Amino acid sequence: MKRILIVEDDEYICLSLKEALELKNYEVILANNVKQAKDKLDSSIDLIIMDIQLPDGNGIILCQQIREQYHTPLLFLTCKNDEETIVEGLNAGGDDYVCKPFGIKELYARIHSLLRRIPVNQDIIYCADLKIDTKSYQVYKNNELLDLSIVTYHILLCLIQAHGMVITRGQLMELVEQQTHHFIEDNTLSVHMKRLRKKLGLYQGQSYIETLRGVGYRWIQ
Repeated sequence: MKRILIVEDDEYICLSLKEALELKNYEVILANNVKQAKDKLDSSIDLIIMDIQLPDGNGIILCQQIREQYHTPLLFLTCKNDEETIVEGLNAGGDDYVCKPFGIKELYARIHSLLRRIPVNQDIIYCADLKIDTKSYQVYKNNELLDLSIVTYHILLCLIQAHGMVITRGQLMELVEQQTHHFIEDNTLSVHMKRLRKKLGLYQGQSYIETLRGVGYRWIQ
């Protein structure tokens, strides 16, 4: 059973989320503030759902502190929906961001994506109608080899291995540069993304990649 830590000071939201998530067979641990969150967080927690505005601190600062020790997927659930705060939260180590008010079906989907893991050392990755051979750096769509540049290949791999989590443009450029030793400028990233979308086409009538304007990208297949 997956264990989810909810860090939220609104008692009604806490109890409602607990009830809804327990219906999906998750074990839910509640924390109402930063101190309780630190006391209850350990390596057995599979996911953290956290507000930004907490009575004894700031969720973004807490996220930064958590990232010093844990890589647990973390989803911000907050009423702060301005672009600056969203980017700040993701750059602090948050993996996804949902604004209040929210739909429970959307939250279920986000949680499922965050808990879905593809091992980073897996030689062959299957995703939708794609097959990615990480040893030969080759990508197949319906068993047909796609002609991808090394930079475009690593953009694809970074998105897939994010497990449905949002990657900001800055994070993506940094990750690709680390993997390929190619410096990627902002405009160049846009060109590579356009080429990647064209090469991949659609899956069941839908794009593989969701663009969050002004923030970044998310793999949605």
